[in-house]
Amino acid sequence: MTDVADLKKTLGRFHEENLGIYVHVPFCRARCRFCAFYMEMPGENRVQTFLSGLDHELRLYASDVGLRAIPVHTIYFGGGTPTTLPSRQLIRILNDIRYWFTVEDDAEISIEVHPGTVSPDSLRTLRQSGFTRLSVGAQSFDRNELRDLGGRAFGAEVRQVVSWARSVGFTNISLDLMYGFPGQSMESWQRTLGEALSLSPTHLSCYAYTLEEGSPFHREMMQGKGAAPDQEFQLVLEGEAVDRLVAAGFERYEISNYCRAGYECRHNMRYWHVLPYLGLGPSAQSSLGHARFGNVADLESYADSLKRGTLPLDEVTSLSPDQLDRERMVWGLRTLSGVPVRMKATEQKTTLLQTIRQLREQGLLQVEKQGRVRLTDLGMRFVDTVAVALL
Repeated sequence: MTDVADLKKTLGRFHEENLGIYVHVPFCRARCRFCAFYMEMPGENRVQTFLSGLDHELRLYASDVGLRAIPVHTIYFGGGTPTTLPSRQLIRILNDIRYWFTVEDDAEISIEVHPGTVSPDSLRTLRQSGFTRLSVGAQSFDRNELRDLGGRAFGAEVRQVVSWARSVGFTNISLDLMYGFPGQSMESWQRTLGEALSLSPTHLSCYAYTLEEGSPFHREMMQGKGAAPDQEFQLVLEGEAVDRLVAAGFERYEISNYCRAGYECRHNMRYWHVLPYLGLGPSAQSSLGHARFGNVADLESYADSLKRGTLPLDEVTSLSPDQLDRERMVWGLRTLSGVPVRMKATEQKTTLLQTIRQLREQGLLQVEKQGRVRLTDLGMRFVDTVAVALL
């Protein structure tokens, strides 16, 4: 655990033009088989413990750490499943953020939604309270695949939620899809893409299935009951998504994300451009200036620490200027616009430039005349290799 004074010392003279806030709501009614995120089953005592801890955390960061006056441009409720909580509790959290922080009038306020946890009334209440963007976890529209993934809603429920959301005033609606998981075929992926497009979302996230340590799928593989992802087949499925979505008028603005013009996820852009964000809730991660830190992944420890007036951090890292340059490069290269290279020729930065030159010779990076660096088509296929080399 970390004293507020220790974090302030690490941050030093922290001056940022704006801030993003991420709220990790750790509750789910069931764990999906691909998921390894920290979660808890909801219960009245657990929920109250979480809300009480969050109250303390907001006050400490706003008043004691001194972040209150920094304008908040984005707020993102993720999880877990935030809508496992009733809308009145979600609104209480949002209002508390508005009380303790300076939230801009035009802030993007997103919330992840599971179809089985909302109704027309709850969605209307969320919209009227200021939520501006929904991210609906669809993953697939194939009934058998959804059953195998575990804890997922069927396509009819996703379609219903999108219809309800539009009827109560939501115009910014994203769908999350997954590809390359066990049992998926090209034909089923094509049907999922078609179903998703038929709902006319403003944003689509298409994530390649990864075998996360601690997930049910990972445990099954370790027991010899499953297999690792077929990366070659995933690349074929990714190519199908790119072709279909671009042909339908979507812009691929990040490796896994597509949007209609003007509907990029502003909060996620903070991650890729390495802009400051504050993570609240158990297991949430933060990035402020050169400091990187994360909360403990345990609800009771999280709440107990905050009740004592200490921050529930399990690790605080201070990045050097060279590490910051490399981090900005790695995250920025996930965007299709790439990153500018404006670096003084210090010894450390010369080493980074040499790495960029080597990746360019391998056909993984391209350097444009105006000084921007982008992934090539080959680099997008081997983005993890590029990231390891740069870090």
